[in-house]
Amino acid sequence: MKRAITIGVAAALTVVSAAAPAAANGYDDWIVPSCGTVTGDGTVTYTRTEGKTITPTSKRLSPVVYTTGLVALDRPDTLLSIANNRLSRSTDAGCTWRPLGQVNGSHVELVAAPGGSAYAWDREGNLSLTTAESRITPLTSPAPEVAGLGTDRNQAGRLRVADGDGQLHESADGGRTWQPVGVPAWPQSELLMVYTAVFDPADLDHVVLGSAGDARVTFDGGRTWSTATGMSEGGKVNVFSAAISAVAPNVVWAMGLNLKELDAGVPSGGRHIYMSSDGGRSFTPVVDHGAEITISNGPLLTTHPANPGVLYFEFGTGWAGTGTDLYRYDARANKVTTNHNNYDRVTSITFNPASPQLMYLGVAEES
Repeated sequence: MKRAITIGVAAALTVVSAAAPAAANGYDDWIVPSCGTVTGDGTVTYTRTEGKTITPTSKRLSPVVYTTGLVALDRPDTLLSIANNRLSRSTDAGCTWRPLGQVNGSHVELVAAPGGSAYAWDREGNLSLTTAESRITPLTSPAPEVAGLGTDRNQAGRLRVADGDGQLHESADGGRTWQPVGVPAWPQSELLMVYTAVFDPADLDHVVLGSAGDARVTFDGGRTWSTATGMSEGGKVNVFSAAISAVAPNVVWAMGLNLKELDAGVPSGGRHIYMSSDGGRSFTPVVDHGAEITISNGPLLTTHPANPGVLYFEFGTGWAGTGTDLYRYDARANKVTTNHNNYDRVTSITFNPASPQLMYLGVAEES
């Protein structure tokens, strides 16, 4: 397995796209929390040290609970979270959380949108608009299965989804009506299952899809698609999860299971974290599953908000009180560091807009 970072990747990390100014995105008035305890139901906490130490919560979690959605809004100090369909809000930068209501769906995720809002979605096509003012508005889905959702951070009400057939759909009115855009990423005869769809936060025309077999990428809103290279040689890779850097969209990460390597019994079991420096056209394996690093199928992948060369991923389980390993991969150093915590899982991550070093963790209790 090639372990060296290529010249292309190094260049990608050197030329970093500048993020939009904080004031332009409504994040200029955020503060950094200073509370010693997070008050609420225990589903969200924060760390200043990438998980070395985690702020305690006022309530201990009781099983079974998964915090599958967590976003910072463009309202000062306001976050939304979803745990077991319950939407909660913090208006003091994550120190205090209060429930707002119930959201339809199963394992619902959140994507932040302009105007103090976020869209909630799940694989079964349940969509809702949620706002900082406690409003939850169910929406009509354009498809019975959704693989991912993206929002336009510069235009309120504009969003896209990718469906279970690899077809993109767009709404210009906040998810009330939809139109298909482009063509499906796979011919129907080739498609087995779409596992994930991730949208470039700065450009909804740039989308990466992962499936049972390969990954596809478009840069023109689905009019044309390319098959990603570099994940396998003469075989298939199940691409379970992916992420696009918000500050350098040419940097894309993915987790894949190389079926040829799995069948051959290689030490990694075929599981790798891959990195792309060309927007998802080609990938290089950079982290292997092994004795010290556990890569599950479809782990949470979270990009650093300021450093495109840093990726966070995790492995956790409620079995035998194992807890969670929170991994940090640094492409420049080609190094993984690990911080362990006692939560069964870390199921969502976001960052404080005023301080990229402060990480909010949505956690889970399985047993």
